Amino acid sequence: MANMDDRYFDYYGKLVEAFVRDVESLQHPDVDKMPYPHLPLFGGGYEQSALKLVIVGQDTKGWGDLKKYLADAKGDPGAALRSDLEEFRRHEFTKWGSHRHTFWGFAIMALAAIHGQPNWGVMKNGGLKEVLDSFAWAEANAVELFKGEWKGVPRDYWEKVQAAGKRFDGIHHLVEVLKPNVVIVLYWGLKKEDYFHGYDREDVSQNGRFTHFRLPTAKLDVLHMPHPRSMGPREKADFFCKAAKSLMDDLGFAKNFPEFVNGTQEAAQTVEFLTKNAPEISGEFDKYALVAWIATELAKRQAFMSVPTLASIINAKGGRTNGGERFSGGRGTYRLVSGSYQRYDKQGKGKIAESIAEAFRRPNFDYAYPRGAS
Repeated sequence: MANMDDRYFDYYGKLVEAFVRDVESLQHPDVDKMPYPHLPLFGGGYEQSALKLVIVGQDTKGWGDLKKYLADAKGDPGAALRSDLEEFRRHEFTKWGSHRHTFWGFAIMALAAIHGQPNWGVMKNGGLKEVLDSFAWAEANAVELFKGEWKGVPRDYWEKVQAAGKRFDGIHHLVEVLKPNVVIVLYWGLKKEDYFHGYDREDVSQNGRFTHFRLPTAKLDVLHMPHPRSMGPREKADFFCKAAKSLMDDLGFAKNFPEFVNGTQEAAQTVEFLTKNAPEISGEFDKYALVAWIATELAKRQAFMSVPTLASIINAKGGRTNGGERFSGGRGTYRLVSGSYQRYDKQGKGKIAESIAEAFRRPNFDYAYPRGAS
């Protein structure tokens, strides 16, 4: 089965080819830095994340240079897709919002809250990379809306480019390629009939300008609220952030983890959450991959787990020792942790290896596999 990156490039590459065919024959004005379509971008950990969350805005101001985009895309439709995806995965967006009433300031604050992190400034400074890797970003309008700000660009030309770019708009693209659990739309003026065309909408709840509805056939929950610039002074950003966090908890998409996940009653909901959301052991996802998956989810919440508790989840997902036995939480499970660390370290995936080393502990809190162990 193709991974999400491959499906993404194949799917959007064909749409880019069609867009270029429509636009290249237009009479282009002599203007540099006119934006090109913004297409959905997702982190390297999104495909395996327990929560597949997409944050959707209205449009992106000044997204690249259309002339260069057309020239590059004629030879390689995926050129801009790769470049934009690489930039997103470097977490450049952490530099784009200085406070909670900007799009990116609010988005990062909400991401931190959903994952139980009260200090979103840590993520603004590049911390909690596992969270920053785990979500996707899209725009309701791939081509920036005409606002009269682009000198020398005739409105009729802009509208022709925008019409060609309509092929990129609509929630069906996200459902097809990214398969999210939850979409947060930060655009109160969204034309729902257009964006959700083809899907029945089930209204669930509304609290002022915070609306929750569901697309049953897509198994998708949508949280709709205004752009952060328009959140105050009536409700303010904190209201929407807390409402989103509370609803995500109620829906079972987010859970606050205790610092130490072990066999206690306090940790039972966390173990249930991880067991429910973890992929099943298979030929494409082995027990070592499951250890890495659990470590990454723990790292998002700055939590760690006892090795016996890890064994219970591995067993529940179908993992067995090389001898075909269930893991007991003893020596074999510690070997599984060390083997997982060494496997990812040798593959050059140091961040995952580091998460594994940090995540799993002995009952006395010592590391199950100390860094530098051999």
